Amino acid sequence: MIDVRIICTHDAAKLAETLTRLLEAEEHRVRLTIGRQAMGELQGARETKDAVVLIWSPDARSQTFMLEWARQIDATRVIDITLTPDWPRIGRKVTAIDFAQWRGDRSERAAWNALNDRLRGVARAINPPKPPPKYATLALGLASAAAMTGAVFLRMNDVAAPSSPGAPAAGDQLVAADPDTGLGGPVLALEPASVGEWGIPARNFPDAPLIRDSGGPELMNAPEPIGYLELRDATFLERLSAINPLRERENETP
Repeated sequence: MIDVRIICTHDAAKLAETLTRLLEAEEHRVRLTIGRQAMGELQGARETKDAVVLIWSPDARSQTFMLEWARQIDATRVIDITLTPDWPRIGRKVTAIDFAQWRGDRSERAAWNALNDRLRGVARAINPPKPPPKYATLALGLASAAAMTGAVFLRMNDVAAPSSPGAPAAGDQLVAADPDTGLGGPVLALEPASVGEWGIPARNFPDAPLIRDSGGPELMNAPEPIGYLELRDATFLERLSAINPLRERENETP
C-alpha cells in the first residue's frame, strides 16, 4: 500500500471523491486536491514518494496547474485517468486509463483493475525490494560450510571408530517385552576375549626343555575278569532255570 495524491478540476470532483473513498477502503492513504490550490502543493510533492493520479476531464485540458503537474512530476509516479479522448499527452509512454464509462463501482473491472495495476507498478518503482545484506549472506555461507564440515567429521568418526569388544550389538539382544511370550529375558551372543585383550602379555620360556613324543603310553595289563557284576535282579524264568535239576546235569562235566 502506498500514498496516493489525486489532482483534478471541479468538473471531475465527483469521480475524484469516489476514487478516494474506494482507495481508502483498500487501505491506501489518499490526499485529494481540487482546483488551482494544487499549484501551491506542487513544489513539495516533487520530493515525496507517492503516486500522483491526474484526472483529465474536459476542463482540465486547459488548466495551467494540471499541465505543470504533468510536466514536473516524475513520469514513473504519474497515473493518468481520462474522461475525454483528447487528453494532453505530455511525453507519456503509457496511455491514460479510460474512466469515461465508469460509474463508481469496483465490479466494473476493466478500469478499476487497470488502476490497481498501475498503482502496484508505481509502488515497485518507488520502493524497489532491497537486496539481502552482504554480511548476512556471508555469515549464512560460513554457517552452512561449518555445519557440512561437522557432519562429514562425525560421519568419518562413526566409520573409523572400532566397536567395543564388551558391548553387545543391537541385533544380539532379544528382550521379552511381554511376560506371556515365554521368553526368558535378554539373550547375548558374545565371543570370549583373548589373552591379549585382557592386557596379559604372552611370554616364551627359551630355557625350558622341549617335550618330545617318545611313543604311545604304556598300558597296564589288567587281569582277566573273574565274573561279572549283576546289575539287575534275576527274572522269574531265570530263577526257575536255576533250580531245574536237568540243567545241573547238563552243566556237569563227563
